[in-house]
Amino acid sequence: MLKIYKSGGEGLLQEQSKIVQGSCVYLTEPSEEEIQYVVSHLGVPIDFISDSLDIDERSRVEKNGNDFLMIVNVPIKMPNGEVIPYRTIPIGIIQTNDVIVIICRVNHPILQEFSNILVKDIYPNMSASYILQLLLVSARYYLHCLDDIDQKVIVSEKIIQKSIKNSEVYTLLNINKSLVYFSKALKVNLVMLKKLSRVLNLEMNEEDEKRMQATFNEMQQAFDTSQIYNENLSNLMDAYSAAIEINLSVVVKVLTAFTIILTFPTMVATIYGMNFPLPKQDEEYALAVLMSISTVISLLTGWIFYKTKLF
Repeated sequence: MLKIYKSGGEGLLQEQSKIVQGSCVYLTEPSEEEIQYVVSHLGVPIDFISDSLDIDERSRVEKNGNDFLMIVNVPIKMPNGEVIPYRTIPIGIIQTNDVIVIICRVNHPILQEFSNILVKDIYPNMSASYILQLLLVSARYYLHCLDDIDQKVIVSEKIIQKSIKNSEVYTLLNINKSLVYFSKALKVNLVMLKKLSRVLNLEMNEEDEKRMQATFNEMQQAFDTSQIYNENLSNLMDAYSAAIEINLSVVVKVLTAFTIILTFPTMVATIYGMNFPLPKQDEEYALAVLMSISTVISLLTGWIFYKTKLF
């Protein structure tokens, strides 16, 4: 999908039909024709666009003459049915002399929020503010996703305390994989942020300096949080694996106790079911007496198990 905007009065974005000076181009889920249109009109290297669409591309900054590319990895929630709840995906920003191009293989929620902030605060030709704002929005989105992951862990904890299945442990394992994605991406994003102004020679005013510091603080907080969650989750998985084994052993213990209790009536029924004469088998109350004795022995055994806390 290709959308072209241009800043009008007071920073309001107006959709355009073609790329002109000062345009802001959104290229999401692009077709080959849309990619060729942008490349032919702006003369940017096609590698800039293909790299931005590569789901495994790492965050980086690259210059090519007057054009530069910044790729930042951001979190994305996976569709229902996927085993891993979150992973990261790259968003690319290409800055030419007069045009900014934002590229992503999906229509990411960050781009929608970023567009709204852009309308209020930033003009597309303010490249430093534009880049820093995208990084700030992505850092806050990381924190939002980490909060959601924390809630998923809490729900899994409540289920796993009484569980004897491994499914919830696998849920925690998949959440841990998301945290690994986050930690890896945030670490590279922090390094890129530190080198950003030096590599791109961005001119930043006082407001941009504040935005840079806020972006770094948010990114660092997200990185620290993901590291802490990752470590805690690893410990939780070890603890709950042991808890599942304990829960399973309790079930086995109860089943074993019931098996022993039912052994006595089973033995009596087995013996008196044989096809040869047995003592007192023709007595009127033989069956009632034998079953009563078996029941008493079973109840006595159950009471002993109860008192010794085998139940």
